[in-house]
Amino acid sequence: MQIYDDNQNKSGMKIAFMFMQMMVLMVVYIIIYTSFMAVGFAIKENDASMVMYFPIVIALVVFPVLLYRYRMMFNAGRMLVASIWTMASASLVIVLLYVYIAQITS
Repeated sequence: MQIYDDNQNKSGMKIAFMFMQMMVLMVVYIIIYTSFMAVGFAIKENDASMVMYFPIVIALVVFPVLLYRYRMMFNAGRMLVASIWTMASASLVIVLLYVYIAQITS
C-alpha cells in the first residue's frame, strides 16, 4: 500500500503552469510582433515619429516581468490566483495593443 504524497501533484502542477505560461507568452509575443509591423506601416504611411513604438516596447518588457511575479505567486501556494492573473494580464495586454493599433492606423 502506497502512502499518498502531495509533492508529485505539486511538481506536476508546476510543470503544467510553466507550460501554460510559455503558451501565453508565445501568443502575446505574436501579438506584439504584429503590433511592431502595424506601427512600422503606420509610420511609413503617416510620416509619424518613432515614438509610436514606445507602448509596444513597454509591453514587450513588462509582460515577462509580470509572468515572473505570477510564477513566484504560484510557487508560494496561490496557484489559482496566479493562473487567473496570468490569463487576465495577457488578455489586457492583447486588448490594449489592439486598441492602440486601431487608433494609430485609422
